[in-house]
Amino acid sequence: MNDFLADNKIDLLSQLVRRIYGLKFSHDRWEDLKSAIVKVTNATGKFKSAEECLDHLLSPHVDEKDFELFVNQLTIGETYFFRDPGTLNALEQDVLPKKNGKGSGRFGAVRVWSVACATGEEPYSIAIMCHRSNVRSEIFGTDVDSEALYKAAEGNYRKWSFRIESNNFKETYFKSYNPNFFQLDKTIKDMVSFSRLNLIGENLPSYLWGMDVVLCRNVLIYFSEEGVRLVLDKIWGSLNWDGWLVVTPSESALITAYGKFEPVNIGSTLIFRKNEKYSPKKYNETLNNFYNNKLNQFPDSDIEEEIEFEDDLSIESDDFTFCHPDPDLSYPNFAEPFVSSDSVEIPFENSSHSKIFNPVDEAQALRKRGNSAAALSCLQKALDSNLPRSVAAEVLLAVAEIKADSGLLDEAVNWCKKAIEADRVAPSPHFLLGQIKMSDGDLDGAQAEMRKAIFLDSRFVMAHFVLGNIYLSQKNNSAAARHFSISLQEIGKIDKDITVPHSDGTTAGRLAEMIKLVKNNMI
Repeated sequence: MNDFLADNKIDLLSQLVRRIYGLKFSHDRWEDLKSAIVKVTNATGKFKSAEECLDHLLSPHVDEKDFELFVNQLTIGETYFFRDPGTLNALEQDVLPKKNGKGSGRFGAVRVWSVACATGEEPYSIAIMCHRSNVRSEIFGTDVDSEALYKAAEGNYRKWSFRIESNNFKETYFKSYNPNFFQLDKTIKDMVSFSRLNLIGENLPSYLWGMDVVLCRNVLIYFSEEGVRLVLDKIWGSLNWDGWLVVTPSESALITAYGKFEPVNIGSTLIFRKNEKYSPKKYNETLNNFYNNKLNQFPDSDIEEEIEFEDDLSIESDDFTFCHPDPDLSYPNFAEPFVSSDSVEIPFENSSHSKIFNPVDEAQALRKRGNSAAALSCLQKALDSNLPRSVAAEVLLAVAEIKADSGLLDEAVNWCKKAIEADRVAPSPHFLLGQIKMSDGDLDGAQAEMRKAIFLDSRFVMAHFVLGNIYLSQKNNSAAARHFSISLQEIGKIDKDITVPHSDGTTAGRLAEMIKLVKNNMI
């Protein structure tokens, strides 16, 4: 694809993007650059060919608007309202009320900055929380993508932006003009100020100084090593003392490696604080006390024992224990395929086309169109039909994933357990269960589930990566480095352009860069 664009020029362009914006596009992601060039060529109508557009972008006299349009094509604006409800609940129930009236804004308003806010769902979610909790606030959203910011300012959203089933905010704060189009209430829109900002190439404007809370979620993973440090330096400078930084669990290792922020557990959520009394020694004592309180109930050999590896880094099987089904949980009978007398059998093989029908694929397609309810209905119908055992386990796991993404974690846990009962040698249900426990603050449970997933599949890249992050947060650097090394070893066997399973769309090449970045910054 786009092979007519010279690699040497694409290499120069990738270096330019990295220098100006801090975004890293290694060779395995050059197709993204080429695709963006073609889009700019078609959108502007100024260039006779993509080659001419590429030359223009590399020119010292490039039109700033053209380069901005090019960068807009590179950013990933995948977001939705109330993403990661556990974290937002910690903010709404603890951080924001305690800061209310004591923030650095006017009349004690809490000042909040949403970094890389894309089309605005995150800062507007914060605004809704502040409005319904009567928290005085000043909220700012920034992004490098000017097109996304324009959409954010409009406040118009499609169904795909609403994926959390456990909230009724949509009916309260949005007007629906048709089933797929929703307009945000003006009161909430007026609570957020949007502006374009290049985190790397620009100094922070004065209105972003003195922040009480900064949300930088799903941002750092796209930056180069030097870019991560520059961004964190700016966030550090923007925060008041005792200000809070919120990142995703997958990015927490980068914050730990940065070394300046104090990790604080609020309920079941780990976030970071700018604490002038912070020191590495106190940090270690605080974090270790937190984990030790949770791990003391387990034998030392079960949790703290070093995992032994052969020369090829394979795992000793006796390092793990199998889980047992909850006797109080009702499981389907998988001795025979699912059969329901009043249901319609789903044909898994179409003889006329020799095509295998998979309800999981159909459900995923429905979710991409923003219809989680239809996806669940599709999966439920499959469960009520004549299913092969292996497919049944996949369907149960797919239901668990939808429930987890919707913030219904208790339900997701139950569906994970059903999937495990259906197929005791499948690693994926354990991985998802570990992710849920991790997001719920149960790190010992998360660690155990990741280890079970690895026992069932010693080459499970993301399980090793997540387990490495858990060990790193516990300051067990040797164990963390070991699992990061295994991840890199297995990633090396995959084509760089292939998406790593369970990685939320991350390619093997990009994940390898992230792991190397974390390893290089380990203290």
